Amino acid sequence: MAKSCRVLFISAPVGAGHIQAARSISTAMCRQQNDVETKMANIFDFFNPYVGKVILNVYLKILKLFPKLYGVMYGWGNESYFALLGRQVISHYLAKNMEKYITEYNPDAIVCTHATPAGLVAYLMKRKKVRIPVIVVVTDFVVHRLWVYPEIQHYIVANESMRGFLTEHGVEENCTAVMGIPVDEKFSRLPNAERIRHSLQFCCQVKTILIMGGGAGILPMDDILLCCEKIDISLQIIVVTGNNENMYKKIMKLLPKLRNKVQVLGYVSYIDELMAVSDLIISKPGGMTCAETLCIGIPMLIYKPIPGQEEANTKYLIEQHVAIRADCLQDIQSLIKRLFIEQPEELTKLRQNILRIGQPMAAPTIANYIFTQVGQDKTC
Repeated sequence: MAKSCRVLFISAPVGAGHIQAARSISTAMCRQQNDVETKMANIFDFFNPYVGKVILNVYLKILKLFPKLYGVMYGWGNESYFALLGRQVISHYLAKNMEKYITEYNPDAIVCTHATPAGLVAYLMKRKKVRIPVIVVVTDFVVHRLWVYPEIQHYIVANESMRGFLTEHGVEENCTAVMGIPVDEKFSRLPNAERIRHSLQFCCQVKTILIMGGGAGILPMDDILLCCEKIDISLQIIVVTGNNENMYKKIMKLLPKLRNKVQVLGYVSYIDELMAVSDLIISKPGGMTCAETLCIGIPMLIYKPIPGQEEANTKYLIEQHVAIRADCLQDIQSLIKRLFIEQPEELTKLRQNILRIGQPMAAPTIANYIFTQVGQDKTC
């Protein structure tokens, strides 16, 4: 019997998007071939679990309390020689554990959906410790310099400008391909909107807004909800608080005071259905959230993007005329009034532009690409 193909996915639990991207590709590969075997790993598997927990907590605290500091760090990492030197030190420290992990699993290909594991694998490649195809999938609409390693010969990105950035920084042009950000296959299907509205007790004649802040719920959703109350039209609002229990409790206390119909949910696995019945999404511009929204075809109102990749994602989406930006609560009010009352044709144009750049088939396309990179001697 022919040997199955093994693919190792390595990501990082810094935001849910990187891991979701890996899972989406893995699922697509398993659907395309029966004999493929995939394994998920993350960067925290290669050092002390306590250290990993501390790093993650510090990261989330910085995002929440000191977003400008994060932006400074992001910019510094994109330009500083010392940042590039620092990543070599980190790679040297962690690479030995990763090498052991890779050797034990013995994969036929490695897929990285985060910059740090990409750097570790590149470090091993440079030292001839890894000799199999390594595919790096960038999960934002821009490329940070810490993703860039000339040793890696397969980069998957979301748009042509990202290819240009990689080429400018030493990656051969033929080593890059535009395929999109991989999302779960459910975002390529149109759910039964009538059934979903019925389950939510919503009316198809009333505009629906979806407010969400990602898995961690990092968004002042209570303030945004109160802001929407001040708009002089009837609205239906879905609030998804993710794992933010405090925010969930805050909003539940607000409900008796609200005139609009509001559904409050915690972490859900059917966000695609909620997107499908919405006219507008108010959210943070994480790469995965943006990609999912584009696939469903719903315009996004981005609220106060954090300096760094969120700011860069926002810039790209606005340039493509598929999203709008609010930097304060008053902006949210005026923009919703503009889209729903004063200039509804703008909402239509946003939807039309989304159809142009959404890439719902990114995951199966990337899966097929990975298969082509595995040696001909493998049945994969």
